[in-house]
Amino acid sequence: MRRLHEVFEYQPFGCLDILVPAENQAKEQLVRNFKGTFVILVIAVLLVAGSAVASDWQKLGKKTVVFGNSEDTSSFSTKGAAVSQVAFKISGDWLRLTEVTLNFDDGSSQTIENLKSVRPEIVSDGNVIDGGPKTLTSIDFSFQAGSSSKQGRATVIALGQ
Repeated sequence: MRRLHEVFEYQPFGCLDILVPAENQAKEQLVRNFKGTFVILVIAVLLVAGSAVASDWQKLGKKTVVFGNSEDTSSFSTKGAAVSQVAFKISGDWLRLTEVTLNFDDGSSQTIENLKSVRPEIVSDGNVIDGGPKTLTSIDFSFQAGSSSKQGRATVIALGQ
């Protein structure tokens, strides 16, 4: 025979305590556990979806440059992908891109001037390609130190979408 405290338990109800069947508490705990698990699952799905959107950018090419306190130029070939936007990521010391020329396989080019300073390890805003998606073959760029440092080394990474 079951004792009274095994079948019923006290639950606070305002200033009164009432007896409720112990099975209800087990059901409530199960519902709370399910809600917690569901919330974690939803957050995980949103994080995976967010990373899938962020991974739409593909690496087109990169160039490592050594710079001093004056403006310099460099260029690099890209993998020949058709893109509608181009963004840049700087790795290493802070570098400011002053002018970028995108060269396409049809012989045309597009110059991007006055780019915002790209902080190291941060992807710049996308720059839209005029005339829709085009196949990018190379990038020419002018650069200078992005901070007060007089010299440094950085890698310019071109990303396309």
